[in-house]
Amino acid sequence: MKKMIITILIAFIVCLAAVGFKNYCSCMIPIHNRGIEGLLSQGDQEILFLGSSTFRSNLDIDMLDENFDDSAYILAYGGNQYIACSIQYDEIKRRGGHTDILVIELDPLLLTEEVKLSDSRVIWDLSWEGKKRLWQRMSESSDADLPLFFEYFVTAGMDDLITYPVTEPFYATRYKKGAKTGETPSGGAQFLENEQFDISTLKPVKAQEEALLSLIRKCRADNVPYILLECPHYHRLQEDPVYQENLTYITELVKNEDAQCIFAADTGFDTHNPEYFEDMSHMSAEGRRVYTKALIDRIRSTKAY
Repeated sequence: MKKMIITILIAFIVCLAAVGFKNYCSCMIPIHNRGIEGLLSQGDQEILFLGSSTFRSNLDIDMLDENFDDSAYILAYGGNQYIACSIQYDEIKRRGGHTDILVIELDPLLLTEEVKLSDSRVIWDLSWEGKKRLWQRMSESSDADLPLFFEYFVTAGMDDLITYPVTEPFYATRYKKGAKTGETPSGGAQFLENEQFDISTLKPVKAQEEALLSLIRKCRADNVPYILLECPHYHRLQEDPVYQENLTYITELVKNEDAQCIFAADTGFDTHNPEYFEDMSHMSAEGRRVYTKALIDRIRSTKAY
């Protein structure tokens, strides 16, 4: 009985230490080719893209580096939200990071996301101060309960911590400066024309609106030139009436901030070409090369550049 109690006590102490390490030290663990630590290790950037997996999949980092003095980086997380983007901006600034131009994802799907923990990597990359601030914003903006609290501070990211020695070398080969590097194939016309999606109930979330406007105002206060960028989706999603309705809403929202925007239509990218897409939102390798080439010219034509 005594041995069992000692074993349980040791296990509890080990778990407690692991949780403490994750919350206080995860942001300092070397991560190659992605995330905030990877960004900071690259030094100051000429251009930084901040958004969701859409940026990670739809931008060709080699082409960006060729045109921006080998000084481009993509900070993107699956399902990233404007609330998290605002905290990530603060985190980069607090830890000494700098970019000449910040490109913020402009997407109705980000604006309509319910406030939640979308990607454990978001927590992993934040310092303890950043973790606390993000939790505060989440708890203010959603029905944060004990299970969510437990997930946020205890379980989220623990799998990354445990498997780090094995998975980190693998992931390091799949990304370069935050971008996907593989030759992603097209999903094919048959798949793209029949893939099911339903955005009929999506509506703007007030907390995400406030976070986007807050991020824009921080850039202005810090004298950081910024651009809002809408990446093209496959035409079935891009032309969906609900998507367009929410795009109009977000456009009007940022218009009052005199924000510079590059919309999907501005690049002349063919959203009807199935060879350019993996799914509704993510491009094939061919698509991201074609899109990035057109995008670079548009960025250079903005006042931010």
